Amino acid sequence: MRDGSYHEVPLKEAHAWTREGCKQCPDFSAEHADISTGGIGAFADWTITVVRTDKGRELMDAMVAASSIEVRPGADDPGAVELLKARPRQPQALARDGGGAKAAGGQPCLMSS
Repeated sequence: MRDGSYHEVPLKEAHAWTREGCKQCPDFSAEHADISTGGIGAFADWTITVVRTDKGRELMDAMVAASSIEVRPGADDPGAVELLKARPRQPQALARDGGGAKAAGGQPCLMSS
């Protein structure tokens, strides 16, 4: 908020405001983004994060160096990583990154601010 406070809404409650088109979107993990984050996983204060490009890696590294975010290996939440891998991929993203999970050479990680 402008006064520095914040309002937190549990993800399950936020689904009530999801746009209809998003409920059937084939781009589950924003495959064309430099960095994708999502609300899947076992930890309430962490989000699964996928860095797909060198530009995204530079930004993540800068945020970690500035202590703006903390990161943990995605292996800390194997259920979230498996869900991410199980989702269908878009043909354009498969062609762009050779079918792998990462173009920037990393693995999915968990991020918290």
